[in-house]
Amino acid sequence: MVRGSNGVAAAVNFYQNGLGLNIVRHTDEWAELQCPVGQPSSSSSSLPDYTASAQHPPTNNNFNLTIQACESEALLGVGYSPFLNFDVDDMDMTVARCVQMGAHLDGPIQYPAHGKVAALRSPDGHMIGLYEPSI
Repeated sequence: MVRGSNGVAAAVNFYQNGLGLNIVRHTDEWAELQCPVGQPSSSSSSLPDYTASAQHPPTNNNFNLTIQACESEALLGVGYSPFLNFDVDDMDMTVARCVQMGAHLDGPIQYPAHGKVAALRSPDGHMIGLYEPSI
């Protein structure tokens, strides 16, 4: 997925430190980040360690997010942009970290029987869905 940004470094900072994605490549004009599929994107007290383990063996199933510098208002328009959805270990901690980095909730956190659900907008205005399954 490619997302436009008028501040690649700030967007990379948000996705890396707010949601725990790993940087693959990063320049002033372009960045590629990666999140292993099937693993939570953030943990309760710190960002995740995506090294292989017996529980999570190495796999090539990764989600790649590309951030490209652009100035065109048409390319930066977010409206109801496609959602990026992430499973998280600790909703409250993840939301707090993202809000501190410039994101904002797009409605209240919901508490259905199966877990917690939140929608927020990244500092660039892109929609992000968060899900914390109930135990």
